[in-house]
Amino acid sequence: MKRFAVIGAICASFFLGAAFSAVAQDDRHEDRREEKEARKDDRREEHQEKRERHEEKREEHRRIADEHFRERFGHEHHFAVRHVTVVEGRPHFGYGGYSFEMAERWPTRWAYADDCYIDYVGGGYYLFNLRHPGVRVAVTVLP
Repeated sequence: MKRFAVIGAICASFFLGAAFSAVAQDDRHEDRREEKEARKDDRREEHQEKRERHEEKREEHRRIADEHFRERFGHEHHFAVRHVTVVEGRPHFGYGGYSFEMAERWPTRWAYADDCYIDYVGGGYYLFNLRHPGVRVAVTVLP
């Protein structure tokens, strides 16, 4: 009878240990999930801050004259960016006699040789890539 009691106690301790281990593992998974969500929120906030800074800076920068814009810009006028320089941590490129600053990083799926165009939408200039419709990057015309 004592053997059964000892064996029962040993089995119970194993089951309790396994249960505690499973609870601890769930807690670690939950912590990781919370950290991942916090990083996502940080990236969203960073992206929103960049957009807001771009909106503020847009008012200070140059505007392309309408007749010149129609001659060289818009959906009908494609170009490959080819060369991006980084000035004070911000990507810059030139096209059509103008210098542009990107409000965001160069999108990962875009290639510098892709056909792009710059269009004026909702009061601001945006870089579009023909291979990736629906994605746009805010740009500022530099003085």
